[in-house]
Amino acid sequence: MHDGPRGAFTPLLSLQRFSIWYFLLKMMVKQNQVHVLLVLTVTFIHGVSPTQAPSPGGVATLKTEYTITGARSNYTGFIWVRPTDGRYVVTCNPSCSPVAGYSATMNATHSTLTIHSVGVNDAGTWRIQDAINDTSAPQGVWEVMVSKTPECNISSDVDTDALELGTNLTVTVYINDYYCSQETGFNLTTGAVMETLSTKHNVSDVQPDVINKTINIVLSRFGDVTVSFACDIMSSDLSCSGVKRLLKSPPQCNISSDTDTDVLEPGTNLTLTVDIRGYYCSQQAGFDLTTGSVTDVLLQNQTTHNITDTVQHHFFNVSSDRFGNVSVMFRCDNSNRSITCDGVSKLSAASSPTTAPTSTAAPSPTTSPTSTAAPSPTTSPTSTAAPSPTTSPTSTAAPSPTTSPTSTAAPSPTTTPTSTGSSNTSPSSPTVSERSSTPTSPTTTESSPSDLTLGLAIGLPLLFCVIALAIALRFHRKKKGKYIA
Repeated sequence: MHDGPRGAFTPLLSLQRFSIWYFLLKMMVKQNQVHVLLVLTVTFIHGVSPTQAPSPGGVATLKTEYTITGARSNYTGFIWVRPTDGRYVVTCNPSCSPVAGYSATMNATHSTLTIHSVGVNDAGTWRIQDAINDTSAPQGVWEVMVSKTPECNISSDVDTDALELGTNLTVTVYINDYYCSQETGFNLTTGAVMETLSTKHNVSDVQPDVINKTINIVLSRFGDVTVSFACDIMSSDLSCSGVKRLLKSPPQCNISSDTDTDVLEPGTNLTLTVDIRGYYCSQQAGFDLTTGSVTDVLLQNQTTHNITDTVQHHFFNVSSDRFGNVSVMFRCDNSNRSITCDGVSKLSAASSPTTAPTSTAAPSPTTSPTSTAAPSPTTSPTSTAAPSPTTSPTSTAAPSPTTSPTSTAAPSPTTTPTSTGSSNTSPSSPTVSERSSTPTSPTTTESSPSDLTLGLAIGLPLLFCVIALAIALRFHRKKKGKYIA
């Protein structure tokens, strides 16, 4: 076998190398991976290892503190270089000198840079520059992506708690102060449907936005409403105020019973039938029935795939705590809604029989405990009227026209309220103390108004006569004494 000169193999090697790259190119084009081929080509030409990894990185939140740690590349002294404008922020030679907004530390192998308040200019690849040889190329240390998560509010042009299929709904999303140093955008999710709210774009600083989106209501739209914020390949859901979910209009409901619910007795067995029409829940549905102060589960954790009807029969024994209003609660998508039902709305107890009030006998006019004689203006406090043998048990003793002023029939002001007239039980008049302790005769009555008038008619003229007689006697005595003198 003849071996040719060594140089004869060079065209053959070149041809083989070309064939290999041509084959790889065809494969990469078919698999839409041309960028991998380009990386391999650059690696082949420049002799760079294809396994060299890019600088590590992280996401920093605007206006917060952030730290970066990187290898110092055996530099005796080095400088931290900001990405956007190439500014030297901290020099470590031989120690690290802080500047406004930045500080750093170092050890034998690494250095840590602290950004006290992350700004827009801090986004990008941070590098370390040799402080001794400033002509050397800076070494990439850390890739920083800067973002600011916005606040948002969602509103709509129709009531989102009572939607019907086919309704056109316009959602307005107000986004306040968002930023991303890479491409950013927003997505809207309603129920099980996610769609683009704002396409990917770049911003140079913090800014607001207002986005309108019109959607047509189908079953898959019912459920939670969320807005997600995308920053480069990262995405997070925002905590938006306003509209939280899209719900179908409440179902219709009718409640009937097998017994009259207006005249219930405790212990009665009662069955309520609840007919519910046209409900839907994107997660799990349930219904609760409340009678008075008692709540019972009608339907628990039902998964629905379409608009649904149900009829529930609930049996219970009536007790006092069941009396009151009857209502139905619809549980869906982590929310509870009371629905309005026709039919039975209240359980009432039967009315108890009316009890006639206890009657009180009118007092007999002849049962007065005591009776007194009409007082005389000149009644003596120690004398009482003598009983008349012919006095009626119900009459009082009237003073005689000839009775002296000291022997009237009226009792003393200090005498106990006892009868001073004649008694129908004894002809003799008892003493004051005896009258006080003697039970009153059931036939003794008080003086009638006519008896009092009669007493006054007799007593007053008698009083005037006595007064006139006393004056005359006094005058006569004075005149007689004058004559004697």
